[in-house]
Amino acid sequence: MAHKIVSGDILTNEQLSHHLKVFAGPGAGKTHFLVENIKQLISTHPSLAKSKSRKILCITYTNAAVREIQNRLDRYSGAVEIHTIHGFIIEFIIKPFQSILREIMAKDFTIDVKGKGAITSQIEGLGILHGFDKEEIYEAITGTSYNELSYSKKIMGEVQVDINKYDTENEEFSKLMASQKFHCSSKIDSGYVLPLKKYIWSKVRKLTHDEILYFGYRILEENSTALYAIRVQFPFIFVDEFQDTNPLQTKLIKLIAQKSTIVGVIGDVAQSIYSFQGAKPSQFQNFSVGGHTTLDEYLIEGNRRSSPNIVNFCNFLRQYDDNIKQISIRSYESDEKRSVTEQKKIQFIVGNSHVALEQIAQVVEDGGVVLTRTWAAAFSYIRGVSQNQVGCLTKIYNSYYTSPIEIRRDIEEFNHVLWVKAFKIIFGLWTGHISGAANEMLKTISMFTKIDNKNIVPKHLVQLRSLSEQLFNGVTKESTDVMTTDIINKFNDYINTEEFTELRALLGGEVKIDIFSELDSEDLENNVRSLNWQTSYKLFTEVFSLGSKYMTVHQAKGLEWDKVVVSVDPNPRSDRDAITLQQMYEAPKLMDESSSDEFTRMYYVACSRAKSNLYIHLPEGFPIGVIDNAFASYRERTGQRIEYEFLPG
Repeated sequence: MAHKIVSGDILTNEQLSHHLKVFAGPGAGKTHFLVENIKQLISTHPSLAKSKSRKILCITYTNAAVREIQNRLDRYSGAVEIHTIHGFIIEFIIKPFQSILREIMAKDFTIDVKGKGAITSQIEGLGILHGFDKEEIYEAITGTSYNELSYSKKIMGEVQVDINKYDTENEEFSKLMASQKFHCSSKIDSGYVLPLKKYIWSKVRKLTHDEILYFGYRILEENSTALYAIRVQFPFIFVDEFQDTNPLQTKLIKLIAQKSTIVGVIGDVAQSIYSFQGAKPSQFQNFSVGGHTTLDEYLIEGNRRSSPNIVNFCNFLRQYDDNIKQISIRSYESDEKRSVTEQKKIQFIVGNSHVALEQIAQVVEDGGVVLTRTWAAAFSYIRGVSQNQVGCLTKIYNSYYTSPIEIRRDIEEFNHVLWVKAFKIIFGLWTGHISGAANEMLKTISMFTKIDNKNIVPKHLVQLRSLSEQLFNGVTKESTDVMTTDIINKFNDYINTEEFTELRALLGGEVKIDIFSELDSEDLENNVRSLNWQTSYKLFTEVFSLGSKYMTVHQAKGLEWDKVVVSVDPNPRSDRDAITLQQMYEAPKLMDESSSDEFTRMYYVACSRAKSNLYIHLPEGFPIGVIDNAFASYRERTGQRIEYEFLPG
């Protein structure tokens, strides 16, 4: 039986002499709990207070969460190492134990890695072979300069250690042929797998995300010195969002926890939605450790985020989970505000009529957000975007599905993907054009070519204005008759004419905005070329921008808003979800590792983002009587009433 606590509770040093598992649902204040207990440990625990070399390790799921915890710790952050699991492994296991890493590469895969320079992680947003010559790679893996290979750098870069096979077979893994221990495209001949991986590890010196996990675990498993060093450096390890870990990450944490180090894991089974990355809800539900101490369980029932009615609805979705039944404890400025807030019903919007879509658009205008299954689906809710364009966006999204590239994050932050960078350049030029700011246009051009500001003279600015007038003549935010790539190609053609000789000289000679690389598939190129100006502009300024009103459920995890529209449906063209929306409402289950249970967990995560107003968009023809019956049955069984209504459509 878990001990019930609240997010403001500080555990004693005695309690923290045991491993701990904390069950905490959405809005429970688990980050507050984690941060305040870390502060207390730093201030009072002998192993930390008397040593500057020993620190607390805090592992969380995203870089955004890393930054949030750092900010909350403030002056205490110097005594804490805060990382994602991959960041921790690279910094404290891979980098310090390079010789052990090479020994394991030789032992497990018969690959003898030579050369100087550290082996580290690939750059996020870039293919692992980015910047390397394809012909050189062919020569390295075939042993001859003449070859007939036609592998793209993309599929060659995707060859990696198969950690799923390692986890499920484990003892059998060592019995496999070395080439069978890798996952790769069926297009790659098995005889090239080991030479290709040797090239990547020796020449490129980069590990994929899965390989970081594999070698992190194997170094600690194989080398007692490395394991001892981690335990000495980190007497306490806290893992936030533990339900998002995959089996190999769990094994790594358990290995460390067998001696000396105290481990605390915090999570919620109902929010495990990363099965495509190997995460399983049972990793948290069944987490235990052997070794020198027991494991104590704690439960935070309170929900500080959502109104009582929204909490009741979320409890309906997790009604067969015996771990947590949340209670709304959110603060209100006054009793009057509390009474008004609690009366807000769950509002169901049915179908895709003009009235229904206008209702959703009004919620967005009032500061609400729309949460969807994929970001491409968000365009169904943006005025003026055709279904044909939505289809192109969906295909672009799908082309990155098995890639380490998160296309949304690349658009928001990185600009590593070539077409993303090209689009940002052309939008920057257009923004400068419509505002009349030539300096802004020059700043944008500096994204792909260096400009010496000392050499800029008025004639350059005149030519730049002339170029932009020709380039964007007749183009508006709503232009649907021109493709974005056509505008980019026009720029490349115009700037290299005689009229713009002086401007071109300022920019270093021949100028070209490249749109695609050889890593891009033909299908991806065709779909990017099919994006019109209006759709592209909305993609970069409304969907993938700070303060976006349209997000996927996975992107929204950890965030909250007053008003949320949930539009999450099972995929009718795939048996992956293995459930219909009607079946989910009739019997919502989310504890198992089936695809249908994960769909319910995704739905639960989406709904739990709402603080005061929750709107749920149901597909056309959905039998609303199913919801009436399901809520009535739930009330009869639990005594919990859910206030709701169907908006007229």
